[in-house]
Amino acid sequence: MADIAPRSTDSPNIVGVSEAITQVVRLADNVAESDCSVLIEGESGTGKELVARRLWSKSRRVERPFIPVNCAGVSEALFESQFFGHVRGSFTGAEQDMLGLVRSADGGTLFLDEVGEIPLKMQPKLLRVLQEQEVMPVGKPVPIGVDTRFLAGTNRNLAEMVRQGSFRRDLYYRLNIVRIVIPPLRQRNEDIPVLLDYFGAHLADRYHCPPVEVPADVRKVLMEYPWPGNVRELASWVERLYATGLEPEILAEMLVAENSVFQDDFATGAADTVTLDQAERRAIVRALDECDFNQRKAARMLQVHRATLARKLKKHKLT
Repeated sequence: MADIAPRSTDSPNIVGVSEAITQVVRLADNVAESDCSVLIEGESGTGKELVARRLWSKSRRVERPFIPVNCAGVSEALFESQFFGHVRGSFTGAEQDMLGLVRSADGGTLFLDEVGEIPLKMQPKLLRVLQEQEVMPVGKPVPIGVDTRFLAGTNRNLAEMVRQGSFRRDLYYRLNIVRIVIPPLRQRNEDIPVLLDYFGAHLADRYHCPPVEVPADVRKVLMEYPWPGNVRELASWVERLYATGLEPEILAEMLVAENSVFQDDFATGAADTVTLDQAERRAIVRALDECDFNQRKAARMLQVHRATLARKLKKHKLT
C-alpha cells in the first residue's frame, strides 16, 4: 500500500494486486459514503492513515476538513482542551478561545490514530462525543453540537485491551461499527514488485531523474525479505536508491544485514552464542522499531519504566 497521502481531495492511491489489499479497498469504498465509525487495524507502516484518507475522499464530507491526530502524542492533562476546546481564562495559559480538534473537524472527519493510547479515564468523555455528537469546552460546561465523523486507527489489539481492562468495552463497540484490517506486507509479497515500480516512478519524478531499474535477482531478495516496517520501510528503501546513487544489489545486501538485528537467534535456529547485553540491545531495538520509536510505547512493550528504558538507550548508544 502506498504510504503517500495526498492533501488534495483526489482518492489516495492504495497500490497492490493481492486479494488481501483488494478486499481492503473494496470494503473502504463500500462504507465511505456512510457516516459510521470505522476502526482501521494494522501494523505500523501498513498505511492506516492512507485508508482513512480514502474513506474521507469518497465521502460526502470531502469538502470539509480531514484532521488526523496521533493520540499517543496528546497528554492526559491537555486531552479535554485539545479535543473539546476551551474558553479564554479557563486555566493558566488559556489566553484565547480554542475550538479543539472535534469542532475543527465539524462537517468533516477526525482520524484518531493510535486510539488505543487514549488514557482510560478520558475514554468516557470521547464516548459521549461519539454518542451525542456534542462537546463541552473546558471552562464552558454547555453542550455544543457537532457533525463530525470519527475514524480510528491502531496497531494494537483493542479486543485484547478490552479483556485486560485497559480499553473501555463500550467505546470499542462504538468505534468498531466497521473494522478494516490491513495485512502486513510480508503476508502479501505479490504486492512488492508493484510497490517498487510505483515508488520508483514517484521518486524519479521528485528527484528529476530516470527510474532506477531494480534487477530480477534483487526483486527476488526483496520479495523474500520480511519488511518489519511494512510499506513505510519499502518506500524508504526505494528512496535510498535515488538519494544515494548506490546499486540496488548493494542496498539490498545492506537491508538484509540491517534486519539481522531484529532477528531472534533462537527462532531462526542460529547457533552463535548471544551475550546478555546483545540480547538486551536487540530487544530494545525491536521494540523501538515496532513502536515507531515512541519511547513511552516501547517501554510499555518491554514492561519497564520509561526512565529505565532511557538509561538503557544511553548504555547501548541508541540515542
